[in-house]
Amino acid sequence: MRSFSFKGGSVAGKRFATLVPMTVVLLLGTFLLAAAASAQVSYKISPASLSVSASAYVGVSSASKPISITNTGTTAFTVTAFSISPSQFQLNYGYAPITLPPGQSANFAIVFVPTASGIVTGQFSMTISGVTDPIVISLTGTGRTTTALPQVTPTSLNFGSLPVGTVSAPQTVTVKNVGKSAVSLTSIATDPPFTLSGAQLVTLKPGQSTSFQVTFTSTATATSGSVLVVQYGAVPASGIDLTGTGIPATSLAVSNYPILPSATQSAAYNANLTAAGAVGNLSWSMAAGSTLPLGLSLSNAGVITGTLDPSIAAGNYPFSVSVTDSNTPPATATVQLTLPVGAPTGSNCNQISWPPATKQPRLIPITDLGTGSYLGAQGGLYPGGSNVRPASHDADGVGIAQGIVPLDGNGNYDPNGKYALLSLGNSVAFDDFVQFITEANSDPMKNSHLVFVPGAQPKAGAADYAVTNSPFWSAIQNYYLPQSGVTANQVVAAWIMDVIAQPTGTFPSDMSGLQTDYEKIAQNLHTFFPNLKLMYFTSRYYGGYSFGVRDPADVEAYAYQSGFAVKWAIQDQLNGLAGLNYNPALGPVMAPWMSWAHYDWANGLLPRNDGLVWTCQDIQADGTHPSNPAGRMKDTNLMMNFFKTDNTTTPWFLAPGAR
Repeated sequence: MRSFSFKGGSVAGKRFATLVPMTVVLLLGTFLLAAAASAQVSYKISPASLSVSASAYVGVSSASKPISITNTGTTAFTVTAFSISPSQFQLNYGYAPITLPPGQSANFAIVFVPTASGIVTGQFSMTISGVTDPIVISLTGTGRTTTALPQVTPTSLNFGSLPVGTVSAPQTVTVKNVGKSAVSLTSIATDPPFTLSGAQLVTLKPGQSTSFQVTFTSTATATSGSVLVVQYGAVPASGIDLTGTGIPATSLAVSNYPILPSATQSAAYNANLTAAGAVGNLSWSMAAGSTLPLGLSLSNAGVITGTLDPSIAAGNYPFSVSVTDSNTPPATATVQLTLPVGAPTGSNCNQISWPPATKQPRLIPITDLGTGSYLGAQGGLYPGGSNVRPASHDADGVGIAQGIVPLDGNGNYDPNGKYALLSLGNSVAFDDFVQFITEANSDPMKNSHLVFVPGAQPKAGAADYAVTNSPFWSAIQNYYLPQSGVTANQVVAAWIMDVIAQPTGTFPSDMSGLQTDYEKIAQNLHTFFPNLKLMYFTSRYYGGYSFGVRDPADVEAYAYQSGFAVKWAIQDQLNGLAGLNYNPALGPVMAPWMSWAHYDWANGLLPRNDGLVWTCQDIQADGTHPSNPAGRMKDTNLMMNFFKTDNTTTPWFLAPGAR
């Protein structure tokens, strides 16, 4: 055997038990274990130095550090296992066993989470089938401490009730450093219908403060909530809970949020203008002296359409519109709006028309479809075309939620214990849940006993979670649970957004298969987590921007159709399927209580009834994953609103004083 060492790491090659003498060749970081010409294993490790270093402040995770192994040979091999030590180095994503055909890679990512100041050394180790000695990558982390202490006031803002179409008076937020060392503000963000103004990313010395304003735009007769998140370079994020309620307009007013959905250079655009407090029909026009960016026009019906001229640069374009109703005398309202224009993301933004001309039948959000049907499948989130959870099922869910209490590691009541919400899904759910954890942990309304377990993992399809021996379950049990400070006995709820890896394009058979996977996942959750009582589903958001993108995932109409798989799985439980029973009074418990969480899908720039759209700027270049931060924040806001308002989640998600 020959061993090669690089900056504290090593790779060692051992012969296969069944092979004849071999040679070991080192070439540009690629390690070739060669025997007979018919049996070769060749792989490349990245980073080539076999050493990973990171630094972070105590209580704050470092940036993710990737590690990969690529099969550069002609025969498949398996990464059979891996390990990470000590506990300050944590798995961000990755799993084993995984078999790698030629040209394929296994990817892992590590984060450093220091518990004290100083240098911590460790290692990431992986074993490969047929190779005796493991591949070892050295890990070095430097923990830092700070005496900075940012204080945000107030911790909540309630804008009260405003007629639709009006903007609140601004309220002031102040961030003050009451500690003994400087702290840098790295991000200040919130979501519509709340708007920031005057926010600056500054470094605050001890005793210094910075202030900014927040306003609420009343766009609908409903209560809106969000979290304003302030992130720092050296300490955990802070949050402010935001609330505002829209009430019916008393006079004609434009009800759009003042910043319209983003347009993309050279791409088709669609935005529907809306008004409240109107009498009769509406007539829209550009206000005197105001223009839209070249290529766009406003119709009398209040729809902005067209394709942005290539000369239009990225930026914000303010303009003013007027709307007149049919009252006697007619009322007129004028307002200034802003159209943000972004550069092409790489997604297929410039080959889509609104409405999409080639999609038949037209895709209508399930929540808007109601008792209508799509290829014979009735709409609505629940039976009968309804979007409201059936009363008896809702009552059961409320009863279960009210029974959730803090638990110790063995699952027994402990007033000082914890309980956990687990995520499941693929890389899209992974991205969303990372953002969700940041926002939820920053929210002063969150229950202090609640812990989040990021079980969603890149490459994890629904079929993977549907089998009990999947390595993704092992990653949850061996890494994500202990890293989150909880046991399997303390997991009480799960959220899932996932799909099948290779749909055939046939409806409803694809969705029937996905439905079956969902039901098996529910059963597996009951098996692995004995106190998991509640399970919430979200289907995929719009996937139309992935057409024409290399290796697209979840293209339309598949992303849309995934909502039916969720509906049918829940419907099976509602219909009393024994394999999904959650009520011990009706027989053996086989699964958690199941429900929709938030419904994500909207047809791109065509607004659904509540106004939700997905712009190309919300999606990454691959046409699939949410952009960071815009797309992630949009989806996370939907998720946060659900968990903070649903009657089956508020008893355990919110702090007692916030319910």
